[in-house]
Amino acid sequence: MILALAAALSLAADAPRPSIECSAHLTDAAARRTCLQDLLTTAEAALAAAHAAAREEAEEIDLELPGHARAAQRLDAAQTAWSAYAAAECERRAALLMIGEAGDEVRLDCRISLARARAAELRDN
Repeated sequence: MILALAAALSLAADAPRPSIECSAHLTDAAARRTCLQDLLTTAEAALAAAHAAAREEAEEIDLELPGHARAAQRLDAAQTAWSAYAAAECERRAALLMIGEAGDEVRLDCRISLARARAAELRDN
């Protein structure tokens, strides 16, 4: 468990920031924002797929241990809590740079990074 967490953190640390991935559009704010939006769409789709797979696994566990595991219920509670955390954390990060588009780009970068990390966490655990 600890090794899996360390590996996930290591992979997340090695992955380029979304804003770096979109740096080809450094002088074109509209293109940079479109790039970030596209990355967010992809990250959210990967998160939805990972959550669906984790939910399917949780439902199988619940069938094996009826009334005891409540794995699907706990997954849903964890995902709801994670969603609230991610929204608050990205707003916090954006608040540090609320000047013009910089705040929006930081918010998008954060949402992409956190969605990617959560999808990896759900896939790996």
